[in-house]
Amino acid sequence: MQSFLQYRRLRRRVHAREKAEQKAPQLSPQTSSSDPGTHHADDAGDGDDSTSPRDWSMFHRYRLFAIVWLLVFTQGWVSTCQSNVATDGSRHLHVSETAYALLTALFFLGIALGALVAGPLSETFGRNSVYLQPDVSIYGGTLADLFDNEERRSVWPSFALSPLLGPILAPVAGGWISGHIDWRWTLWIGLILAGAAFLLALLFLPETFGPVLMQWKSRHLRSVPGHQTDKTPPQAETESLGKRLKTNATRPLVFFTSEPIVIFLGSYLVLVFVINFSFLNGLDFIFKDTYGLSEGLTSLDFLSITVGVLIDVAATPLYTRLVRRANRRQCRAFVRHKPAGSADDTSSLEVELALPPELSLIRAAIAAPFLPVSLFWLGWTNYADINPASGYVATIFFGYSLSAIFISSYQYIIDGYEKYSSSALASITMARYVVSAGMVVATRPMYQGIGVQFVMTIVGSLALLLVPVPWLLLQYGDRVRAKSKFACSNA
Repeated sequence: MQSFLQYRRLRRRVHAREKAEQKAPQLSPQTSSSDPGTHHADDAGDGDDSTSPRDWSMFHRYRLFAIVWLLVFTQGWVSTCQSNVATDGSRHLHVSETAYALLTALFFLGIALGALVAGPLSETFGRNSVYLQPDVSIYGGTLADLFDNEERRSVWPSFALSPLLGPILAPVAGGWISGHIDWRWTLWIGLILAGAAFLLALLFLPETFGPVLMQWKSRHLRSVPGHQTDKTPPQAETESLGKRLKTNATRPLVFFTSEPIVIFLGSYLVLVFVINFSFLNGLDFIFKDTYGLSEGLTSLDFLSITVGVLIDVAATPLYTRLVRRANRRQCRAFVRHKPAGSADDTSSLEVELALPPELSLIRAAIAAPFLPVSLFWLGWTNYADINPASGYVATIFFGYSLSAIFISSYQYIIDGYEKYSSSALASITMARYVVSAGMVVATRPMYQGIGVQFVMTIVGSLALLLVPVPWLLLQYGDRVRAKSKFACSNA
């Protein structure tokens, strides 16, 4: 709805401007609408009429930010709202708890398949139409549309709370709802949230993908009587729909098979989220069975993870200072080693403003060691004669490392692949949800078969092997990015 109204407003605005300029022939060619560059400036406004979303007012952009935040939070909420009511649900449906876990696993597979096509579709038809489908994995592309690199460093940590807190808080509410109302209401509440988010997106979320907005504008210009320039449709309109879909649809697979940055960070994030969802589905064994805790006390573990996530987000100003300090060191080294008499008159301030995407990995590099530490800690202290508070503290460190690795990795990919960030993130989302779907079903048999200690030791060892990944990309990521045909050479 909002996208349709946006299309109509843009058409009226283009037609009105063209007619006004045709009645004013005394205008110089430099100010004529024939120059595409002048439209970019004229279109800048407080609403969604501009073809450059980064020129929209801050209030308007943050309003869209809030709508997309709710969409992503809702998807995360629904994905795990059943994880803490498996006992009640399986008993009422007369199935095993392993079979009941298929409910979550199939949902994850749906997200994975949706992510595979969501990114390419958003880069073909625009963001808005994809958000109105049952998949919201293109949020990274929307942030790249609305905010420049410097702004994203401020807004992304706040946005990252939606995919992080949704899956963590839902089991807390689910346990309470199951104990006080009925386990089915965990799904009804998810449906209510999803319905509200969908209506907000339908009524108030406009198109934000720049190339699609420029296609609209070009189409309107060519329809103006007497407008003699820009008659040739852009390449995106002359190519057949099938060719565009073929090019864009294969891009996520190309990313995950040929882009080293996506492969390494994607593997890291797959492991992190496999651990996260396996952990959320294994709380009955980790706390409830070991210590005999009630549903309410077991839910404290989810709140401990939330505390860790909030600690990481609250530390964003500290990370920002570390990034700027590292960038100043690089700036001084650049100026010091610049050849004498170089024609390049780039000042140190200008160099400092060009923050390389790799510096966003400082956050993950600091937090990476805490992930295996928290897993070993949780596994090796999970005994009835050890106070459960030890496990709660371990999960705080787990939440901190989960948040830092997720925020840092996604920010790096969004900054590094700006235009193609939706496809890059879609490939990672697909991989992590496919693997997580399998782990959700296998989790309970694993805990039953080998116990909490061995499960945590296995996943902790895997996390330990991947600790060097952010450090290596921090050191050599710029060289890898320079060889990529999709990554920004100077994001």
